[in-house]
Amino acid sequence: MKLRILLVESDTEDVLFLRDVLEDMEGSEYWSGWLHLDIYDAPSWSFAKSILAEKRIDVVLLNLHLMDSDGTETYRKVQAAAPDLPIVLMIDEDVDTAERLMREGVQDFLVKKYIDCQPLAHSLRNAVERSRLLAAARACSMTDPLTGLLNRVAFQRFADRDRRIAQMSGGRMAVLVAEPRNLHGGLENCSAQHRDLKLMEAADHLRSLAGSSDLIARIGENRFGISLLETREESIEEAWARFSNGRGSQTLAFGLAVLGSDRWRSLETLIEQAECDLVPLEAVAVGSGSPTLARVGASESLQ
Repeated sequence: MKLRILLVESDTEDVLFLRDVLEDMEGSEYWSGWLHLDIYDAPSWSFAKSILAEKRIDVVLLNLHLMDSDGTETYRKVQAAAPDLPIVLMIDEDVDTAERLMREGVQDFLVKKYIDCQPLAHSLRNAVERSRLLAAARACSMTDPLTGLLNRVAFQRFADRDRRIAQMSGGRMAVLVAEPRNLHGGLENCSAQHRDLKLMEAADHLRSLAGSSDLIARIGENRFGISLLETREESIEEAWARFSNGRGSQTLAFGLAVLGSDRWRSLETLIEQAECDLVPLEAVAVGSGSPTLARVGASESLQ
């Protein structure tokens, strides 16, 4: 069995040492179950980002202090790029930061001066197995524990049903992505408690705006997805206006992608287009009664 490790470390001497330890682990008594290690080196966040985009990685060994990123920000970037990937931190002395990040998703941490074959093998093996168990549990669950909304797995299942209904009936459906504006691009500056409170407030607000056929879910760290299926009683434009013009909606940023009867697009493509369209509401052109939906991502599908 092969284990693919991304080693994110700027210090050349530490990289050589860690590679020696990892290579010594292969075939050792501490490493039953894996026959081979593939190790990818990333001296900076920019290198790590490109590797995560191009390679299949099983676990990340991460130093928070890189040449182009530092501290908690480094972890946030890795987590955003690969939210389901297990991360093991390598630290010098900052145990408090490591313990705080474990509450936010890090699987384990090791103090560099104590790294050796046995503790490193134990940490990597546990991180990978724990991550797999968590992924399996999330796949079985359909509810986000923080907000009580559907989770991304459930959203993909039911929103894809809406997409198929729209295509079979010759109608339209839309995917709306929402994000609290005060968290947009600034998660690293928010405490966990503040972020959770704002996300729960946003979830309650979206519930208050939802119609009987709307599907709402938490689909990311700080993002919500809404599936809008056009009906005889309400057009996509009217459903969009209900959210974008609703009381308190100025606290949210929205992105929109619409599937018309004249083209086929996957649900993942619609979500990606809506995320690319994510802008603060003051940037949206609004006409009398309902928005003009004049943005690039939306206007192409609505014309």
